[in-house]
Amino acid sequence: MTSGDGVVRRGHPIFAVHVGDYPEQLLVTGCKNGECPKCPILRTDLGAEMDGNRPLRDLGKVLDALATLDHDGPRAYTKACSEAGIKPLYHPFWEALPYTNIYHAITPDLLHQLYQGVVKHLVSWIREAYSTEELDARCARLPPNHSLRHFSKGISKLSRVTGSEHQDICRILLGLVIGLPLHGGASPVRLVRATRALLDFLYLAQYPAHTNQSLTLLEDALQAFHDNKSIFVDLGIREHFKLPKLHFFDHYRRCIELYGTTDNYDTQFSERLHIDFTKNAYRATNRKDELAQMTVWLERKEKIDRHAAYIAWHHRQPETAPGYSSSLLVSQPPRSQPSPAPTPTASGPQVATPTSIIRSSPSHAKARGGRPRAVVLPVARASR
Repeated sequence: MTSGDGVVRRGHPIFAVHVGDYPEQLLVTGCKNGECPKCPILRTDLGAEMDGNRPLRDLGKVLDALATLDHDGPRAYTKACSEAGIKPLYHPFWEALPYTNIYHAITPDLLHQLYQGVVKHLVSWIREAYSTEELDARCARLPPNHSLRHFSKGISKLSRVTGSEHQDICRILLGLVIGLPLHGGASPVRLVRATRALLDFLYLAQYPAHTNQSLTLLEDALQAFHDNKSIFVDLGIREHFKLPKLHFFDHYRRCIELYGTTDNYDTQFSERLHIDFTKNAYRATNRKDELAQMTVWLERKEKIDRHAAYIAWHHRQPETAPGYSSSLLVSQPPRSQPSPAPTPTASGPQVATPTSIIRSSPSHAKARGGRPRAVVLPVARASR
């Protein structure tokens, strides 16, 4: 591969990070639905408490189970995979990759774990804890602000809320619940603390740079949420918190220490391609046998985009650049016949000297049946 200094070097890339949502993480690791794709925690213990030092799944045991397929047959292979805690996988792509641990490679996903995950649950819990009419009225009474989205009709009637809309709701969520009394005269202190702790974790997880102090604050915010989440059980909103996405928050600090800040492996950037490559392509079809039509539409769109990029690049090239071509090429006078010097006049104007333009003549090409012949046309050109 060619590096930034123009030197071609041999590269040996190492698979280090897998970016995907929860179903994709389960698919690549072979874990079952409702389990953690990184550690072997029991389903009954998910979301119960915070513990960032849990050991990850044993990769050696999993590789030994996968190796039984070629030696002991499918029945022994299925039993070995069940004992290793995974579904039977037929030679996954990471099995023979060097220096690769697929359970280390699973990384946080802010879009699906936070905005479309736990934050989505939190908004629904708050709507059940308070009156939706009062929440919507508070949204409408918020003063307009350039950096905030104004929900004039409230948030209770929103349907199919996107990640960006949840992001806008998070900016005003704490202001909506402060000072609101709960039903039955219960104290809202723990609910406000849980909401603030989860929002603190959300924004701390998105820091563009981290220190030991910021990572400690990240864990403190998560611990504060676990200390106050029982308010939702007391209100009858939740019976348990066995949420794999909530449990995955325990692994955020370790992933940030290993692979850097979360913007390095956030699915928000790749999720945008679903609109370009899927939704827009599907709208261009007749909704029947759409896969073939979508493929043709994408191929044509890529060809048009490449041609448009070439035209834009061509227009940026100066006329004096090497390789520049045009239908009119100005030829310089031959060296054997130098151009005469300009004749000064009383008023000092410059005198035009003859030169030539080479233009292809299609009529001569038809007459000769060959390539177009260049025709020299005399024109006037101002000389200094």
